[in-house]
Amino acid sequence: MELEDRLAVKLLAQAQALLGKAMNETLCTHPDRRLVRALVTDAQAMIAEFGDTYFEERAGAPAGDQAASG
Repeated sequence: MELEDRLAVKLLAQAQALLGKAMNETLCTHPDRRLVRALVTDAQAMIAEFGDTYFEERAGAPAGDQAASG
């Protein structure tokens, strides 16, 4: 796995952690909807950045094709 892919996966893990925090907040008796919205917005940005990095084409072939070949 290339360095860029590993960094992208770290972004996905961070997004997962933010979504976990958002979920925990929503389960509170009196959730702070502003906090939940901020956490989800940050997670969306991280997921978008993950997609841009992880699924970008490298050396003329899509990332999925490279995984199948090696």
